[in-house]
Amino acid sequence: MPRLTNEKLIGQIKELKEIKPRKEWAVLLKSQILAEKGAEPITAKQTIVKPAGILEVLEQVFLQRKLAYSLATIALLIIGIFGFAQYTMPGDLLFPVKKIAEQSQAALIGQTGLKQNVAVLNNRINDLAQVAKSGKTDNIPSAISEVSANASELAKNLKANPVKDLNELKEIAASLKTLASVPGTDLTATPEVEDLYQTVVKQQIDDLEKATLTEEQAEALDAIKELYEQGKYTDALEEILLINN
Repeated sequence: MPRLTNEKLIGQIKELKEIKPRKEWAVLLKSQILAEKGAEPITAKQTIVKPAGILEVLEQVFLQRKLAYSLATIALLIIGIFGFAQYTMPGDLLFPVKKIAEQSQAALIGQTGLKQNVAVLNNRINDLAQVAKSGKTDNIPSAISEVSANASELAKNLKANPVKDLNELKEIAASLKTLASVPGTDLTATPEVEDLYQTVVKQQIDDLEKATLTEEQAEALDAIKELYEQGKYTDALEEILLINN
């Protein structure tokens, strides 16, 4: 076997230094190394992200401004619709929007439960009064339906949570009195409103029986019971308010 001279050995080492690996092999090796370290592998076809040009930046700015203008326009439309809906009546196209606005306002001021039921019923009674006063006969059936539905809801709430606050009782009585005074739409005999009257009167009779009354108040309570038995709930409620005062 021929012996290598120092000169030949040095020459061969220099040749080895000039040899470079193929690009595919280098990429594959780097991918395997990174995979072992938990990094995302790099493929040979992976592209380099180029910085955005001035035209692309301007395009993004204009798109963002266009989106902002669109959102602002939509917000103004929504505000306008809610504002206009305040003047609508039951049976109008935007009346459901008015009810949503009322619910949102009640939530903001923390009005819930019985107080909210009383407020909603009062609003619907006022709607009915305005419809009757303006002669909008097409809206009257819807207005009556709204009053009946809310009277039924309030009666249901009262049965579960009897009214104890005299001010709430007065507010309910005032709403029912307003309802009875609406011309051409006597709802006191409808099942929903009558049930509300009966519920309020019955609860007040029970409370008065437990209270300490004067002789005059006791006589008035007996008269209220007779009115209740006769189904004259409106008269009975008025007498109850007199006793409480």
